[in-house]
Amino acid sequence: MQEWGGNGDGSMLDGKTAAQWLRRARRFRRLTQAQLAARSGISPRHLGQLERGERSLTTVTTAVRLADGLDIAREHVWLVALREFERKERARSQD
Repeated sequence: MQEWGGNGDGSMLDGKTAAQWLRRARRFRRLTQAQLAARSGISPRHLGQLERGERSLTTVTTAVRLADGLDIAREHVWLVALREFERKERARSQD
C-alpha cells in the first residue's frame, strides 16, 4: 500500500473538499472514474457524484471501498469524510 500526499498528518487535505481530494487521489493513481468504480465496487454514477460534490462521503462502507480501490490506508479516507463533515457543520452553524 503506497502512501501519498501530505506528510501523513492530514495536510494533504488542506483547503480541499472531499470531492477535490477524491478526484486528486484517483488521478494520482492514474485511474479513470470507471476503473476506480469497478475496483471499489460502487457505481460510476455514484463516484461521479462524489467527485462533483453532489453527494457526500457519509458511509463507512463507501469510504472503505474507495480506500481499497485507491490502495491507500482506510484512515486517509475516513479523515477526508470527517473533515468534510466538520466543514459543513461549521458552515451550517454560521448561517
